[in-house]
Amino acid sequence: MNAIAKTDKSRPAKFCLWGLIGSVILGAVLGIVFILRDTWGWFEVQVMLTTVIVAVTSLCGLACDLSRTPRGRNVLPKAGLGLAIVTAAMMLVGIWGDVDSEVYWKTAACVSIIGVSVVHVCLLSIAKLAKRFQWIHFIGSQVVFGFALLLCAVITGEIDSKEVWRLIAATSIVIGSFSLTVPILHRISKLDHRGEDLSSPIEARNLAAIDEEIASLQTRIGQLQKVRSGLVSNGHQDPLPTDVAAKVAVLAN
Repeated sequence: MNAIAKTDKSRPAKFCLWGLIGSVILGAVLGIVFILRDTWGWFEVQVMLTTVIVAVTSLCGLACDLSRTPRGRNVLPKAGLGLAIVTAAMMLVGIWGDVDSEVYWKTAACVSIIGVSVVHVCLLSIAKLAKRFQWIHFIGSQVVFGFALLLCAVITGEIDSKEVWRLIAATSIVIGSFSLTVPILHRISKLDHRGEDLSSPIEARNLAAIDEEIASLQTRIGQLQKVRSGLVSNGHQDPLPTDVAAKVAVLAN
C-alpha cells in the first residue's frame, strides 16, 4: 500500500478532494450563520452558489480522476477536468460580475452540458466490459455526447417544439438505461472471466505502482550485489574504500 501511495500521485485529485471538503464545510458553516442572522440578500446567495459550484467542480474532477489509466494520454479525463474548471470559472465570473449577457450564459450552459457529458462517459469507462459487451459502452457514449449536443442546440437556437422535448425525454431514458446496464455487464464480465484483462483504471494504476516499486527494488538489489562483490574481492581484510562506504550508507538509509 505504501508503494501505491508513493507512486500513484495525482495532484488534481488532491486539489479536488480538498476543494470538495472545504466547500462543503464552508457552505455548511456559512449556511448556519446566514440562517441565525436571518439575512438572505444577493450577497449571501452569491456566497452559497460559489460553494456549490466549487463542490460540484471538485466532484467532477474526482470522477474524471477515477477513470485515469496509468498509460495512455487520458484524453477524456483531462478534457473533463478542463471543462469543469472552465465552467466553474465562467459561472463564478457571471455570478460575481453580475454579467447580464444572454450569449455569455448560453455559452456557459453549453460548456457545462458538454463537460457533464464527458464526466458521464468517464464514469462509464470505469466499468470494464468483456469484448462481447464493448459495443454497448461505445453506443452509450455516443448517445451521451449526442444528447449533450442536442441540449446545446435547443439552448442556442431557443427551440421550443413538442417533438424536440419528446426526443429529449426519450433520449434521457435511453441514457439512464445504459447507465444502469453498464455496471451490471461489468459484474457479469467479472463472473464470466475468459482470460480477458478486465482491470478497472484504479486496479491498473495500483498494478503499475507495484511494478514500479518492484523495478526500484530490483535496481537497489543490483547495487547491493555490486557492493558485495567489491567486499568479496577485497578479501574482507582491507577497510572499505570511501566511495563504497558512502554507497553502503546511502543504500542502508
